[in-house]
Amino acid sequence: MTGERASLRLRLFASVLAAALIPLAPVAIVLLLQIRDAIYERAIAGSRARLVDARDRCTAQDCPEVRDISRTTGPCTARTVRDGEALVLCENVPGGALELREDLRPIRDQLSTLVRRILGALALFVALLVVLAVWLLERGIGRRLERIDLALELVGAEHEGAALLPEGGDAVGRVGAAVNRLAQRLREERARTRSKIDELEAANQKLREAREDLARSERLASVGRLAAGVAHEVGNPVSALIGYAALMREKTAQGKDVSGYAERVEREATRIDRILRDLLDLARPRVALQPVDLRNALAVARASVAPQHPRVTFETELPGGLPPVRGEEHYLAQLFVNLMANAARAGASNVRVSCRVMDGAVVVEVEDDGSGIAADALPRLFEPFFTTAAPGQGSGLGLALCHATMERFGGAIAARNRDGSRGAVFELRFLSESAPAAA
Repeated sequence: MTGERASLRLRLFASVLAAALIPLAPVAIVLLLQIRDAIYERAIAGSRARLVDARDRCTAQDCPEVRDISRTTGPCTARTVRDGEALVLCENVPGGALELREDLRPIRDQLSTLVRRILGALALFVALLVVLAVWLLERGIGRRLERIDLALELVGAEHEGAALLPEGGDAVGRVGAAVNRLAQRLREERARTRSKIDELEAANQKLREAREDLARSERLASVGRLAAGVAHEVGNPVSALIGYAALMREKTAQGKDVSGYAERVEREATRIDRILRDLLDLARPRVALQPVDLRNALAVARASVAPQHPRVTFETELPGGLPPVRGEEHYLAQLFVNLMANAARAGASNVRVSCRVMDGAVVVEVEDDGSGIAADALPRLFEPFFTTAAPGQGSGLGLALCHATMERFGGAIAARNRDGSRGAVFELRFLSESAPAAA
């Protein structure tokens, strides 16, 4: 800031100096030219008067001798002729002419001395004028502007103790008054801003607490839904087990064969085991992914599902040169098993699996001509324990397991109904082996 103030004073001095020199320079030039002309004219006039006086004293027979004047036999070719550093004056007389040679060097020396004195006097006058003007401007404007600059700096630095500027009737005084008003308004605005910031911080704190409470409530609600789902899904086979155990006790007491009930107990226990294993698979942590051939996984899935649904046609349309995808072969095959079995249970007569490569990813579509998906079921289709199957025919974990598996693979799964016809389409997007690994 000190350098800027010094630069301001330097510019002020240069401006005043220029303002003084601009009008004085042409005046000085004109004055010097007039003085030069006057000196030369006076010298020439004096020499011409001597020559005329000598001419007047000449007669036809004789002319008196006069210093520096010579007589020639011929007439004058010109009254005044410049010859180097001298000026030659000529006057005609009877029988010839008189010439006076005036040396100009003394006149030039006299003129140089006079010019130096005049220029020195002008320079002194200009210096005094500039010093006086700079002193007046520094006292009347510069110092006051410096105080205004300092006040603005303090205002910009949020200095609460900024002194008020003196206010006067001139333009600079009115600027000081404006700066004082500006500083006051800025202090008021800063106070309001700090108050708003404090209010926002308090509101944000309350919002964070509310968000944490909501997150805890959501976690508790999720745990509750999970517990309710487990209770619902496991409760049915457990109730059946209790009933079959009671019947077996009665039949055993009566000495009857209970092998049929034993098979039913085993089937219900198997159902409980499958539900619990699906829950474990749903929460399984990520493992290292490997390149998997989609053809092999689809072949395994088709071989598992087709014998159970002989009335359903399973088609696969895979292009040549299909790149491997990242995943786990066992869980990838199980994923296709779930989708194909769901399509068959939805009344499909044809299930077609197609594949294409798009934007570095491998997109697989499992399309069927079954009953499709209800509009209200689409948003919740991949939630655990959500099912549209009849009680006892589905655990509601199959599609949730598919969704969790695709997330572990770094891919995605989505479902929609077929356009213009019955059936549903499940779209699976896998990362190809050539694509960069997900973070």
